[in-house]
Amino acid sequence: MRALPCVFLSIAAGIAVVGAIGSSHTIGQSAGSDGSPAGKIAPWVLEYTANGERAEFIVVITDQADLSGAAALTTKMEKGRYVYDALRNKSKATQTLILQWLHNRGIEHQSFYIVNAILVRGSREIAEALAARQDVARVEGNPQIKNILPQPDAIAEAPSPAQRPETIEPGINYTHAPDVWALGFKGQGITVGGADTGARWTHNALKPHYRGWDGQNADHNYNWHDSIHDSIGNPCGNDSSVPCDDIGHGTHTIGTAIGDDGVGNQIGMAPSAKWIGCRNMDQGNGTPARYLECMEWFLAPYPIGGGQGDPLKAPDITSNSWHCPPSEGCSLNTLQAAVEAQAAAGIMTVVRADSTGPSCSTMEDPPSIYAASYTVGALNTGTDNVASFSSRGPVIIDESNRIKPDITAPGTNIRSSYNGSDSDYEILSGTSMATPHIAGAMALLWCARPELRRDISTSRTVLNEAAFFLAYKQCGTPGPPNNVVGWGRVDISAAVPTPPVNPTCTPFPCFQPVELREHFDDVTPPGLPPDWTATNAQGPPPLWVTSDSGVPMPPADTLPNAAFIDDPAVVSDKLLDSLAIFLPPAPLSLTFRHNFNLEASGEDPNLGFDGGVLELSTDGGNTFQDILAAGGTFVIGGYNRTISADRGSPITGRRAWSGNSEGFVTTVVNLPLFLPLDSRLRWRMASDTTGSNEGWRLDTIDITGCAPIPCPTPTPTETPTPPATPTATVTATASSTPTATPSATPTATTTATPTITPRPTPTARPNVTPRSRPTPAPRP
Repeated sequence: MRALPCVFLSIAAGIAVVGAIGSSHTIGQSAGSDGSPAGKIAPWVLEYTANGERAEFIVVITDQADLSGAAALTTKMEKGRYVYDALRNKSKATQTLILQWLHNRGIEHQSFYIVNAILVRGSREIAEALAARQDVARVEGNPQIKNILPQPDAIAEAPSPAQRPETIEPGINYTHAPDVWALGFKGQGITVGGADTGARWTHNALKPHYRGWDGQNADHNYNWHDSIHDSIGNPCGNDSSVPCDDIGHGTHTIGTAIGDDGVGNQIGMAPSAKWIGCRNMDQGNGTPARYLECMEWFLAPYPIGGGQGDPLKAPDITSNSWHCPPSEGCSLNTLQAAVEAQAAAGIMTVVRADSTGPSCSTMEDPPSIYAASYTVGALNTGTDNVASFSSRGPVIIDESNRIKPDITAPGTNIRSSYNGSDSDYEILSGTSMATPHIAGAMALLWCARPELRRDISTSRTVLNEAAFFLAYKQCGTPGPPNNVVGWGRVDISAAVPTPPVNPTCTPFPCFQPVELREHFDDVTPPGLPPDWTATNAQGPPPLWVTSDSGVPMPPADTLPNAAFIDDPAVVSDKLLDSLAIFLPPAPLSLTFRHNFNLEASGEDPNLGFDGGVLELSTDGGNTFQDILAAGGTFVIGGYNRTISADRGSPITGRRAWSGNSEGFVTTVVNLPLFLPLDSRLRWRMASDTTGSNEGWRLDTIDITGCAPIPCPTPTPTETPTPPATPTATVTATASSTPTATPSATPTATTTATPTITPRPTPTARPNVTPRSRPTPAPRP
């Protein structure tokens, strides 16, 4: 293999390559290393530096940063900054002498941070001199990797209006993503990074979702990076300053994650998410250094041409449909610390399984083999049969015997955007196509359940346990998980619970369903329903009102009305108190729909300036506290930002709803157990000293549960009959007193149906009720 020339950044150039390094203090020598200089050099380096040849190799420093402290941090800002600083500080402290040595000898080199390592182009003598140093752990190769990328199965370019798809792509439907969209969660507030062959950013299905496009102007700084510096004849050239795809694969994969052109091509899992991109392959050809450079840029993106990195601009999720096979010279652990650094910073690294199935233990290539990678196998779309090309575990190449893949998704006949034109669509098959389905599914999960963002382990557990399990006995035990499909076929709707509606209490005859509802539709705007109270604790009018006009359109979840409050440019504290909750003591669930567009930071996705909170009073409205502090738990649609502590907001420092929900979304809250009568809810919107936005709309409020009632004394009869099941519905109306309507409904048989029960305090997998899993017959 001929090592292509590479562009290197010396320390004298002063150009920062931003990134992070691995999670352990030291990196051990390769398996079989004897500690001698020659024993620390990878066989690929020895082969390609024979006979006086020069080659590119990666010098891995022994001392690596300790990132364990990031686990205790919660926000993206805290995690990202901690990891970025720790890695940069470690590399600066440990690379200086080696960089000076290389600079003095005029040896081409490039410093990395995401792994404490230096890329060098040199001879065998240089490799041996570096390996002889005690501060060098090993010298690994930088081979060119040929990724065999999927080719189009059929052409679907520029469909005419009459032929334009009217339905969601089958693979997207197969994951049940549209069920989550129906709750209002389409990935808003989440950014997906695509590491691939680039992207045609002007494509109709991608441009509206590109983070660098504001609807009128493009800004590629912090949103695009090109790690291809030495290509010959590439259609995108080298160091492209605008997003470009040299072969189409990257345009296809990012389209499956987030794509939607708004006129029928619903190709993406999370169509309200944003995307950014990094080109790490030259028409399919990758190298470990190119891969590292993109992972480093994702950790803390920097402007076009270099500069200071910003961890706050890191994506939440990265989609990686590429590999680095040891059979072509990649060392097993070159990329491991980089994947672990992303996880420490709260970035979910989604990786394709290898495509060398169907034999067992064909999962051999980094990064799919790593525990920190969320590895995706492929199913034949529309079936629960694993694709023949999808690689299987267990992973034996590193002697870990690790179960892989972790999860599976549709991977055959996937139609998505392509790079031929702005309306080009192609059909591809591969584990590359399955991977962005999972990246998009994670975006939906983090959109609907903000408390899981940056919690990599719990988020994987939630998605895994919600998957439709497929028992395969090939390559080990059927599981779950197993070495063919992992935890099974992704089912994102099962990971995002649906709101309870009109609960039944059977088979518990001594319970009755209870419900309290308010849709704000039986009043004339701006009046509020009876016993609902609006006050301003601080700031000028207006108060909360009902509204049947304004933004968004329609302005209510259930027409004609919704409750509404503005978001002013002054300090305010606007309160909307519900009528008293006169429901029998019972486990209760609150569901409501709301649309918020409240001033928030455009730089820090975790920071809000103006925001809304939900509070609860258990003493008749005398005192209120946050619903979480009162013992409630969010099931879906919880708080998504923290209110800035330095702008004068009355709810400064609190978690709240802030930013733009981009339409009505669903929030479900499990209320504290056994609320006393005359408890009240409060929706509270607070603004700070500057800035304003549309405001907050509230609609479709339902409180539901099952309340115990005295069990009737059985009456002996000659022929036993099933007991009557009393039911009662308490409905909020225009009067201040709820009305109860009991009805007895005897049935011939008793049928077990789901019941609403109190949810436990969240543990490792909060707010998810385990589903009974089907147990299909073991597959061959």
